[in-house]
Amino acid sequence: MDSKKPTYEELEQRIAAKCNDSVHSILDTTDDTTYIQQLSDNKDYLDALFNSTLSGVIVVDADSRKIVDINETALEMLGRSKNKVVGKECHNFVCPAERGKCPIADLGHTVDRSERILLTVNGGSRKILKTVKTLAVAEKNLYIESFIDITDLKEAEQAREKLIGELSEALEKVTVLSGLMPICAKCKKIRDDKGYWNNLESYIEKYSEASFSHGICPECSDKMYGDQDWYIKGKKKRKNDKE
Repeated sequence: MDSKKPTYEELEQRIAAKCNDSVHSILDTTDDTTYIQQLSDNKDYLDALFNSTLSGVIVVDADSRKIVDINETALEMLGRSKNKVVGKECHNFVCPAERGKCPIADLGHTVDRSERILLTVNGGSRKILKTVKTLAVAEKNLYIESFIDITDLKEAEQAREKLIGELSEALEKVTVLSGLMPICAKCKKIRDDKGYWNNLESYIEKYSEASFSHGICPECSDKMYGDQDWYIKGKKKRKNDKE
């Protein structure tokens, strides 16, 4: 006699029941000495997700402030191996603060996309953007701290702000001459707003960042030296050299 095949709904119920059994195997554990081991034994199916994310993730015991787990991305940012981090207090690596001044546990702050500091190997540091969520597991509170490295972004922002500051400072030093300026039709002096007549060069140098170097244009050269032999010879030579 053929057994009856389960319906789609029955299969869903069986799968849900198995998932619930797995979750309850964690939540039903109350022994302080075994809850971390229970968590570890039942999270194998999450390892690929936990360690493949591009964000650093640190799991911290809310009571002891000790790190109970950390993903590979966070270890790469720290430049440390897992056995050098797990079991150590979190403020030795992230958000350095004195004991009793934890922003979340002691000061009651909410950390959601907040800028913090990550202490790396050899005394270095990186700027991070961090979010912290609290998760209750087996009557224990865990802080799930996730973060991304924003050091390069902050450095780019600082360089941009520096450049803007330098450009603004340069613009402040530049005076633009504009408007209608009275100028003598003969001597070319300019009258300033106080009624004084100023040499054209002096006026421009005074009210702008421009300065002058002097030379003689061809027309003025002809007028000044056109009847001089040395000038006539030099002019012919320059013309022949061009040809």
